[in-house]
Amino acid sequence: MELLKNKKVKAGVWGLTDEHTIPVYNLEKNTLVKRQVVASDVFSLFEWADHMLSVSNNGAASVVWREALLMAAFGEKYPELSQEETDAYFKETPRKELTDLSNDVVNLPLRDLDITSDEWRLGSFFTKGANTYVGDKGGSIGTPFGLMKFLIQLEQGNVIDEDSSLEMKRLMYMTDRRIRYAQSPLLKDAAVYFKSGSLYKCDRSKGEECGKYMGNVTNFMNSVIIVEHPDNCKYMVVLMTNVLRKNSASDHMYLAGNINRMIRKQ
Repeated sequence: MELLKNKKVKAGVWGLTDEHTIPVYNLEKNTLVKRQVVASDVFSLFEWADHMLSVSNNGAASVVWREALLMAAFGEKYPELSQEETDAYFKETPRKELTDLSNDVVNLPLRDLDITSDEWRLGSFFTKGANTYVGDKGGSIGTPFGLMKFLIQLEQGNVIDEDSSLEMKRLMYMTDRRIRYAQSPLLKDAAVYFKSGSLYKCDRSKGEECGKYMGNVTNFMNSVIIVEHPDNCKYMVVLMTNVLRKNSASDHMYLAGNINRMIRKQ
């Protein structure tokens, strides 16, 4: 916890090229600005993790993954690792070695949880800046079944240990605002721990309307959710949809209400 709170790291090129904004609060001026990550940004590990989860910032996700890689490489020396040592490590270490280690760091813990590579694997960083140093390996895939297995292990306190599992769950709860699935009015009084994301692809040669969150080739919307009602009704949902040519955020919201009614037999 001390490391997460006090270890501050710089974005560098790893944090660039993502359009999602992050909240930057100025304590002296009492002002809040939402903007994209810049290379000079310095935040604590906890702040980077929050930016990654709460606003889906890909640059922050690359920084978090980079730091996990450095932890694996330097072990007990990591807390005191300087920016100069970090830069030298990525400059001098062979690309294949960096690629293999980065892949192991994010995938082997999933195998320890009995989540197979066909159920969930990550093969490449989320930003172009990271690809300057680390290559792609094995491709990426996420399935509802693999993600549900992860949520169950999280609830059981098995994702590393109970303390780590609880902290991950807390980070899922502190999202920027309730969107998509979690926006359902029936979940208004419930504690909702969730993460949602999308992946879309357009073919404009078809002459069809197509754009952000409105892909006409693929238009995946994904959500993982833990719902805890005040009356102790608790359940988990993992959802993947592919509704073409429209933003399916409202569909997820309506699905949330219907699933909640079914679970609660209303």
